[in-house]
Amino acid sequence: MLITDPNQADNPIVFVNEAFSRLTGYAHQEIIGRNCRFLQGPDTDRNDVARLRDAIAAKTPIELDLLNYKKDGTTFWNRVLVSPVFDGEGQLSYFFASQFDVTLERERLSRLERERVDLESEVARRDAELIASEQRLRFALKAGQMGSWSLDIQSQRMMASEGCKENFGRPVDEPFTYEDLMEAVHPDDRAMRDQAVTTAIAKGTLLDVEYRLLTPGGEERWVQIRGQANYRADGTPLSMVGVSQDITDRKRAEEHRALLAGELSHRVKNSLAMIQAVISQTLRRATSLEEAGEALQARVFAMAAANDLLVQQSWEGASLRDLLGRTLAPFGADDGLHFRLAGPNVQLPPRIATSLALAMHEMATNAAKYGALSVEGGSVQIGWDIGTEAGRRSLRLNWAETGGPPVSAPDRTGFGTTLIERVLARETDGKAVIVYAPGGVKLTVDVPMLGDDGATLE
Repeated sequence: MLITDPNQADNPIVFVNEAFSRLTGYAHQEIIGRNCRFLQGPDTDRNDVARLRDAIAAKTPIELDLLNYKKDGTTFWNRVLVSPVFDGEGQLSYFFASQFDVTLERERLSRLERERVDLESEVARRDAELIASEQRLRFALKAGQMGSWSLDIQSQRMMASEGCKENFGRPVDEPFTYEDLMEAVHPDDRAMRDQAVTTAIAKGTLLDVEYRLLTPGGEERWVQIRGQANYRADGTPLSMVGVSQDITDRKRAEEHRALLAGELSHRVKNSLAMIQAVISQTLRRATSLEEAGEALQARVFAMAAANDLLVQQSWEGASLRDLLGRTLAPFGADDGLHFRLAGPNVQLPPRIATSLALAMHEMATNAAKYGALSVEGGSVQIGWDIGTEAGRRSLRLNWAETGGPPVSAPDRTGFGTTLIERVLARETDGKAVIVYAPGGVKLTVDVPMLGDDGATLE
């Protein structure tokens, strides 16, 4: 990722992380102070560049794929997300940009597109051969779950292969009429199916329709029907011939893929929204770019630690104890001196795990700078348990610092306090309270939960 300063001439880059340097091959000192256009080259789409320039001029977010060039001259597809960052008075302060190398994804999609075109070309060729010969389609294979059929349009008499009968869940040794086929169509898909057949006959176009059906046993399946009408010299339709295919597995795979894509989009949007909020608040409150960079890297590290745990668990959740150990490791959580953890096994859902990791990192950072972890002999006790809050079962977590310097409430509320007391409470639908007791800072977090074992939280 990088940050640019639009208040300077040519909107130069003022911050980049190590991942950007690894991606582009440029060293940090070769990047700072330059406009992002140095990654463009002769094959970069000028229209895409113009769209990016217009969005920056309009101070609006934009996401697009650009063909960029690395330092060694090799090209890569860069998915760029640019977002403006405004100060408390609504004035533009910076542009934040994230970059993802999507070269392999683009190549894979291109390959799939070529394969799709080749497949459709082959299907069209076969359909043309079958129409020309006016023969029933007999090329269905059981392994492909395909069948053939023919229909006399005037008498509505239909002939179906064994494969076609199997597609509709019918015994292969029993008759299967056009009325049986019509009755099998799912009630919600009948109008669509009828319209597709009517249009194909009226216009002489290829019939290609997918719809649900109900077998005699009540099972719901998906079929794809393809066919072509034959006509007299005067244009009167005589018959249709075509093929059927059971596409139930494909439809289920598409639904599963759509579910995964939706879940991924939801998680990415949530993560980006949180990162954007952290960046905006950090830059707004930082006294220097160096301070902002260090704070951003530390906070992103805390979120990344939670993300690593969630990935290991396939995003099913994360252990609270493991989350604390991973997040607080840079502050000495493993030495047995600085932290004492006590509580039952609790599994946190992704949204709460990420928010709590960020909050614990903020508490530890403040403790290391000003509190119990800033002096020899200071320590932090973190305990949690399952109890009842306002008539609901909840997880209560307590943070208590001891052995540190005298504590007094700060003159102003920093971003860390705001994040803990407001953001954490909002994300968990609970509450978080910080108390600046003379003997040490204390934090109490209450998170509503579901289930008797505390494994699933709201």
